[in-house]
Amino acid sequence: MAIHEVTADDVLQRCARCGSGNRLSLDSLEVGAARREDVDDGLVQLPPCPACRSTEFLIRAAEGESEHPAPGSFGHLHRLLVGHLHAELVQRGRLHAVLKPKGGSANKVVVHPLSQEARERWFPQGLRIAVPPDEQPRDPVESSR
Repeated sequence: MAIHEVTADDVLQRCARCGSGNRLSLDSLEVGAARREDVDDGLVQLPPCPACRSTEFLIRAAEGESEHPAPGSFGHLHRLLVGHLHAELVQRGRLHAVLKPKGGSANKVVVHPLSQEARERWFPQGLRIAVPPDEQPRDPVESSR
C-alpha cells in the first residue's frame, strides 16, 4: 500500500490488493488504531478500498529511526509523505478518541512534519511522488465498469 499525493484536502492512495487509486478526504482519516486495550498513535487506518474492500494502515517512522538508506527513492519519499500526513492529521485534531486530550493531561503524539528544506528538496512540484506510467493507479470507477 502506498500514498502518492497529499493535498490540503485529501490523499491519493494506491490499494496494494487491487491497484486502484483512491482519493481519501483528510476528514475521513484519524491518527491511532486500537489494538486490544492500547491505541497505537503511529498508525493511520485507511478506510476500506471502494473497489475490493481491503483495509490498509500507514505506519509513521518510529522516534529515533535512522535515516532512510536510499535518499530520493520511492521508500524514502513515501516515509516523508506518511510523516507529513500523520503530522497534518494531529495538527487538525484528527485523533482516535483515546488519544484526544482530557483536561490537558493526554500524552503528546510524536509527529514528524516536513521541514521547508525537505519540501523544497524532495517535493519541489508539491507533495506527490511520481509514478511510472506503467504503474499508474487504476481509477476505481473505471475498474468497476
